[in-house]
Amino acid sequence: MNWNDIRYFLAVARHGGLTGAAKQLGVSQSTVARRVETLEASLRTRFFERHTHGYHLTEDGREMLEKAIAIEGSMAEIADDLGERDVQPSGTVRIATIETLANQIIIPNFPALQNANPELQLGISINASLSRLPQREADVALRLCRPEQGPYVVKRVGGMSFGLYASSAYLERHPIARNATPITGHRLIMWGDPMAYTALPRAMRSWAGGGVATLVLDSVQAQLLAVKAGVGIGILPCVTADAEGELVRINPAHCQQDEDIWLIIPNDMRNAKRIRIVSEFLTQIVQQNQGILAGRSNRSKAA
Repeated sequence: MNWNDIRYFLAVARHGGLTGAAKQLGVSQSTVARRVETLEASLRTRFFERHTHGYHLTEDGREMLEKAIAIEGSMAEIADDLGERDVQPSGTVRIATIETLANQIIIPNFPALQNANPELQLGISINASLSRLPQREADVALRLCRPEQGPYVVKRVGGMSFGLYASSAYLERHPIARNATPITGHRLIMWGDPMAYTALPRAMRSWAGGGVATLVLDSVQAQLLAVKAGVGIGILPCVTADAEGELVRINPAHCQQDEDIWLIIPNDMRNAKRIRIVSEFLTQIVQQNQGILAGRSNRSKAA
């Protein structure tokens, strides 16, 4: 069995087909297919069901994926801690996180990491719905929920607050009494997947249980646009909404939901040098921005 064949297997498993795998590896699709077939033949096992719309892992394929991921982690650790002690860490570190942290915290601060470690590249996957790292599509994650189980190192690195917001134009048409609780008779913009696992839907029912859900959205950006357009009142991350001059925060003393931010690293990757560097970077920028993440910014108006 050849380690390079395992690399091809991993790429196909992660991308679900030949096209993405070939692009990642910089080879043709036929080369990828041939290497996977070679691996299957050498182990006398079929790892994929071939379909016109992609490659699907068989039961043996899923078992092989777990073993291949462990091999990949060990190889990376050897390279980082032994073969590259005296040089800059290099390679890609894949981060799974939520939209708000990626847009507001990680990407704006990436130049500092890049300048200190020019051989590192970040891959960012916006995937908030799972606390785990599915099929190890990421090397490290920043999540709003802690994994209940799994082979991970988990650390709380900060918190993020959500508040209830409306546009000034909406509140002119549908005024809300200051400090009113609960808020009744209003149009509600509700969270669907991927944020349904958080306490946000429950918080909305508590704060505005007498309202009518007129729109359900699964994206922070879509929520923000809907609130700004005056569709109704909605729950938004304070770090995002407080920067919008036309938005008003409603009853902040009562309508605030705090969520922990968790750093999650697979056990077999925790000692890899490049993972340690990126994990330290993520921890640092979350802590440096804790004030605005926790809704302590003075940029917003309140009703």
